[in-house]
Amino acid sequence: MAKPPMLGAKIRRLRKGRGLAQMRLAEMLGISASYLNMIEHNDRPLTVPLLLKLSEHLDVDLQAFSEGEEARLKRDLQEVFSEPLFTDLQPSALELDDLVNNGPEFCQGFLRLYRANRSAREDMDALNDRIASSPYLLASSHEVRTLLTSVRSFSEILHDNVDLAVEERQQFLSIVVEGAEKLTHQVVELLAFVTGDGMQGLMGNRASADEVADFAETQDDFFDDLDRRAEELREELGLGAQGLYPALISYLTDPLGIDVVPYADGQDAPVTDGDGAILSLQEGLAPEDIRFVLAREIIRHAAALEIETQIEVAGLGSDTVRRLCHDYLVDYGAAALLMPYRAFLARAQRERYDIEQLGRAFEVSREQVCQRLTSLRRPGDEGARFHFLRIDRAGNISQRVSGSGLPIPRFGGICPRWNIHAVHGHEGLMNTQILNLVDGSNYFCIAFASRVSGLRHGQPETHHALAIGCRLEAAHQLIYADGLDLANSDVFTPGGITCQLCEREDCLQRAFPSLVLIGQQGDEGATPSA
Repeated sequence: MAKPPMLGAKIRRLRKGRGLAQMRLAEMLGISASYLNMIEHNDRPLTVPLLLKLSEHLDVDLQAFSEGEEARLKRDLQEVFSEPLFTDLQPSALELDDLVNNGPEFCQGFLRLYRANRSAREDMDALNDRIASSPYLLASSHEVRTLLTSVRSFSEILHDNVDLAVEERQQFLSIVVEGAEKLTHQVVELLAFVTGDGMQGLMGNRASADEVADFAETQDDFFDDLDRRAEELREELGLGAQGLYPALISYLTDPLGIDVVPYADGQDAPVTDGDGAILSLQEGLAPEDIRFVLAREIIRHAAALEIETQIEVAGLGSDTVRRLCHDYLVDYGAAALLMPYRAFLARAQRERYDIEQLGRAFEVSREQVCQRLTSLRRPGDEGARFHFLRIDRAGNISQRVSGSGLPIPRFGGICPRWNIHAVHGHEGLMNTQILNLVDGSNYFCIAFASRVSGLRHGQPETHHALAIGCRLEAAHQLIYADGLDLANSDVFTPGGITCQLCEREDCLQRAFPSLVLIGQQGDEGATPSA
């Protein structure tokens, strides 16, 4: 195993960014310039007292010295180089450490280019699939060929028979003109289909979502200003004797001046007449989803300043990314309003993170509880650190938070040994697992299934599998670990991240060869992990 990235390069960048000479910073820290030089080259460890002094003299938060960013960069680069595109280019772990330490901006730029390239390839695949399987295109192409054959046939008749009667020639010319007009109309419709909104909607969404996810991860999926504003709003709701739903409705009506108007599935949603605001609420939604919609609307108006400030902090460029980031922050604020930080954390610790109990206490779904548990990061008042992911039946990841440190893939499927795959179709079952990765780290994981019925008869159901978990060292805080022998490695499940990043040669479920092993075998003196 390679040593984790160190902080020397980061200290050097911070020092140079403030225009400080090495000797000047050494004087401020009370150490010799040679000792600081060794720290910056990772030849000496950074002690806690020196870390505190650096934070003070460089005027940066201690979190800036966290290795989380470097670890994320290295993990993402490892995923990228596991792609078949880079089969013949396998940098070693030490090379990746050096690259991440000394060129983080380069790494970010490389990842941005890779994601844009991958997004473009996926868009083209989606377009090809749509074109190949579209009944409209199949019928249209048949119609175009038929019209072309007709126009060509009658044109050849006119060309080859110069002695046709005037009436016959006029009749054939009319057929050719009519066929040409129909052909033109058909081609215009085809071009509109291929270049219209339906096709354009497929383009660029994945890369934009990745940019928002990167921003959230750099903030540790925690936004304290938004949390505190949500706590203020929760107090302003004045629940008292009334329940959460009427309190949300009351706050929307006064002071926000928003009317909540329900409408049935299949009907047109009500629209504002310009004299006031209307929130259209579709009937048939689950109660917890209705409350979340109401909370979103309150946050969208009452926490607009906090949300806009965070978007500016993110420095996001395009309108699409800013819009996606706005939606993400509104969702975060809605969860914080329904599950206010201090009250939710206190209840979570008292209930030992019992997901069902927390759902009933705060009138939210199990998935909403899990996502909220990943955001309890307030300094001095922090909850257990959780990861969370959600997949569909095809294994596609639609939600991912690596809060515990579990490396959840961005660019491919997850290891088939993760217990999240085992719970599809088993609603109510809470499946537990201790996952042992090749690097020796262990994670306690809880997985369960989620099924959402259609709003009316005949509509398809939605099925997901969800997993939440923490480092094994923190598992004793969870009620789900009761009765389990957390120290017995015989019950651990040996797993990986993805097949291409896994070093376990004896896995019977391997779908692809391990590019990590290929890279290690190419390193001088490197040996594969057992």
